[in-house]
Parts: sequence; C-alpha cells; structure tokens
Amino acid sequence: MEKTVGVEPLESRQRSKLLAHAEKMKRLPDHPLHDKLKSLTKNRLKRKSLNHLVKEEQRMQADILTANIELCEKLDPTNWPPKTLKAEVRTTIPGITVKGDQSDAVLKALTMEEIDKRYPAARWTHIFTDGSAEDATRNGGCGVFIKKPGLPPVSVSASGGRLCSNYKAEVLALHKATETVLQWETRPKKAVFLSDSLSALQALCSGNPDSTMEHLMQNINTLAQTTAVVLQWIPAHTGIVGNEVADRLAKEGSKTEQQPSNLTYGEARTLIRNRQKSTFKKKNNGYNPHGDALHQLTRHEQTIVFRLRTGHCGLNSHLKRIGIRQSALCHCGKADQTPDHFLQTCQLHCSERKHVWPTGTSLHTKLWGSTQDLEMTAHFVNITGQRI
Repeated sequence: MEKTVGVEPLESRQRSKLLAHAEKMKRLPDHPLHDKLKSLTKNRLKRKSLNHLVKEEQRMQADILTANIELCEKLDPTNWPPKTLKAEVRTTIPGITVKGDQSDAVLKALTMEEIDKRYPAARWTHIFTDGSAEDATRNGGCGVFIKKPGLPPVSVSASGGRLCSNYKAEVLALHKATETVLQWETRPKKAVFLSDSLSALQALCSGNPDSTMEHLMQNINTLAQTTAVVLQWIPAHTGIVGNEVADRLAKEGSKTEQQPSNLTYGEARTLIRNRQKSTFKKKNNGYNPHGDALHQLTRHEQTIVFRLRTGHCGLNSHLKRIGIRQSALCHCGKADQTPDHFLQTCQLHCSERKHVWPTGTSLHTKLWGSTQDLEMTAHFVNITGQRI
C-alpha cells in the first residue's frame, strides 16, 4: 500500500534511520554505545536491542557499512568553525530556469553564450569536472578536462573509492582538478571550474564543510593567491564538449582499481540511504512513484486499480481474511478469488478478458503498466460487474 501511494515502506525508512544512527555512534568515542557497536553480537542479547538490530542490518549490508571503525571520521562538534572561500561561486546561468522546461539545445546555447561572454577562451583556462558512482553507492570515478589558452588540452581520470556516492565523486573531481593546477610550474591568471554538480557548489558556499570539502576549499584558497578563480555551474548532458569529455573520463576512472574508502558520517548516511532506495527499486521492478500512471486515471479508476494492487478489495480472498466470507474460493470453484486469479485465469470471465486483452498480458502490466494499461484493467472490472 505504501508503494502504491508513492511512500517508501516504513521498514525501509526504519532501516535507514537505524544504520545512520549506528554510524553516528561509531564516530562519538565517548558515547556508551561506541564500544558496544565495535564488538560482535552476543546471542544472549535481546532480539529487539539496538545493538542486535544494528548487527543484523550490518550483516545484510556489509559492503556499504564501515568495517574498520578506527578509519572513520571522529565527530568533534567543537571543531566546526565557518570557512571562507576566496573564490566566486556562480550557481546560475542567465536564461536557464528548470532543466525539464527547456530542450538540451537551448540549454547548450545559453551555457556556451555565457561561457564565451564571461570567460573568453583567449584569457581564461577552462576546467571541466565530473564525477559519478555505480548505483550512487560504489566504484566512484572522477574526470577532469582542462583547456588552456594556446596549449594542448589536459585530461585526468581517477578512481573515487570502492564506497562512493555521486556527490562525493563530484567533490573529488573538483579536488583532483585543483591538485592538477597547483602542480603546474606556471599557474594561469584566470581559471574557471565548470561543474554540473549544483549540490557540490552550494556546499562550498555553506560555511560548514565536511572533511572532504575542507581539503577542496584549502586547495581553492591556495590557488586563489595567484589566480582569479571562479566556480561555475553548468547543466549536465546537454552536448557541451568539455562536460561530455569529463563525463567519459569519470566513467573510465570508475573502472580502474578502487581503494578502500574512509567515510565521513555524512557520506555513510548518504550511501545507506542510496542503498535502501536502490534495493526497494530493484524489488519492485524499477518502480518510480513519481512516474506511476495511476495518478493519470479518474478517481473511480484509481480506486479499482489501487484495491487490486493492495489486495484490499471485494474479492473473496480478502473478505474471508476479514471475517465477512466463510470461504476464499472463487465462484468458478477452481481457486481462491485473488486479484491474480480474477484478472488472469478465472473461467467465468474468459469472454470479457479476451475482449479487453486479445493477446496475453502479464499481471504486472495490468496493474503497473501505462495509463492505457490501467484504464483497460478498470474497464475489465466494470464490464464483469465484479464489486471491487
């Protein structure tokens, strides 16, 4: 039912909260639970104790959670002073609103116009960066493509770590870019970093960076002592050559040997969340609540499909379960009257079924398909006269 209305199941949300809380406790050495979470689960523990539940989840997601706690970031609330970035960060481009409202051609044209106007290639070094991770949880890759005035371009590809989110990969790509420029004997007078990661650029302006972002900020401030530095957001996957090259380099980096990752609390929490979402999506055939055709139906049609999806309907299988019927058997006498039986095999409705679906159609398509598929299911129910 939660899936149908576009809400992540409570069990999945509970697991995410539980694992995130455990990761936080691991990074607080003085907390009473810190040592308990480092030891193995004892069989004598209560089945519902926090320690037991955490260890149970850790065994299920051992590849995501930090095995060596000593390598993890220790949270120190007293050491979070605001940071000042000595560079300009621009997170907009004139004329661009929401990406979905404009075609890729329009986005590319507006972006290239802004780059040519504000950062002319004859005077500015253009540094394109990109980062990505498989399933937003593992095998990160970083790509950097640099175009210097009058000189051959520079390409850099690197891994982002075995455990890595898309956000971390984007930050590491920016970090790799600053490292590369700082190693040059002659640094450019003006440099613009062009990134499609709006979240990374916004984090740079937040004033409260995590340890990964701190290192990037240090590099930017060092570079800013000799170079005019600007970080400019650009839209992704719109055909901008530098961005496409950086994207390819990032994918190449994700395929190289990955090193163990030392995760901050924020990174661990993000990875746990991404893993839960990915698992839920795989278990439900790639289900995306925002793309559910159910919301395109009339109220009457929505009610029919919703009840058939959840099984909470007027069929005998459910009515027996709630004590209204003495038997779950269908009127055809062949099987229990479940949504599957009613829609797929009940001999009492063969003619109606053949009329609506002349060819074989799966149960998943009838209940989770396109708007037209769901409308046909509602029509089938109506012509059979079955109360749902």
